[in-house]
Amino acid sequence: MAHLVWSADLDTGIAEIDRQHQRIAEYINTLYNLRSSPDRQALSQVIADTADYTESHFVFEENLLEQAGYTFLGPHKKVHALFIRRIVSIQERFEAGEDVADELHKLLSRWLFSHIRTEDHAYTPTVKEYLNRVDAAQRQGAADAETRHIDYEKLFPGLEHRMQKKGWLARLFGR
Repeated sequence: MAHLVWSADLDTGIAEIDRQHQRIAEYINTLYNLRSSPDRQALSQVIADTADYTESHFVFEENLLEQAGYTFLGPHKKVHALFIRRIVSIQERFEAGEDVADELHKLLSRWLFSHIRTEDHAYTPTVKEYLNRVDAAQRQGAADAETRHIDYEKLFPGLEHRMQKKGWLARLFGR
């Protein structure tokens, strides 16, 4: 398996979700570049960063789905939880000295695109409708009609506290 290449069929049409998915793909490509590296410290760091960012993305996505009233939130969360368990298991094996970089890269590569095309595309209409309502309400209340972005930090009060990870929200939003 080679570098992941983003294609239009992966876009959900939800800008923040698409940006986060693309960032996860970048982490996976970095893992691909380091998979044969003798530098276990660099490999360890990219594995940890990939796992941390992916988990942060899941929390963001699940909160968005909850706010939007997505009917299948429960099953979606279970898929995320199972995936995180698999990643943690592989990460533990790596820390025990096993060479798992190729296995992890293959798992992440296959899973990401499959998950986006199936589970994530399923929630897209519900979330878009919700975000359009939020955007309209924000524009209606804003003095400046040019305000056209969703303020996710205001939209999810207490989200940062729920994660309990130093700086995760900043990493999630690329700050």
